[in-house]
Amino acid sequence: MTATPWYKNFWPWFLIFFPLVAIIGCISLFITAIGNGPDMVVDDYYKKGKAINLELSKFDKAKALYLHGELHVDSDKVSFKFNKGDTSNIHSLKLSFYHRTIQDHDFSTHLTPNANGEFTAIIEPYINGTYTVFIEPTDGSWKLKENITLPSEQSIAISPEYK
Repeated sequence: MTATPWYKNFWPWFLIFFPLVAIIGCISLFITAIGNGPDMVVDDYYKKGKAINLELSKFDKAKALYLHGELHVDSDKVSFKFNKGDTSNIHSLKLSFYHRTIQDHDFSTHLTPNANGEFTAIIEPYINGTYTVFIEPTDGSWKLKENITLPSEQSIAISPEYK
């Protein structure tokens, strides 16, 4: 009886298969972990804390002006209309959408007034997910904030209460 070479037998390949799959899995997991680091880590916490205090004063300014409004997000258009408050010096608004977990989904747009007293803009169609929305004038003197989930069929009430 002649001995067959080892590579023609079943058992060596069967024993090599499972460790090889584990090694390939570890390498792919390592590459995925290196390429997708956390986006929410901040290097300078002290400066970030000072900026947060400045932002809170902007929310207080919106509260003092008693600004209330309604935000309506369609598939490709966003509109905001003030219901209450002193809106005499507002010429355009900056609307920022921040996704809760994925920084690549964040975007901002500028809203301009139309003849109906609404501020409108065209956005990318079909945005989905939970967002934190910030509304502020172009001079940045005050700021409104609301947490929303898109798509939404109805208007979202925006108030100056910090949440």
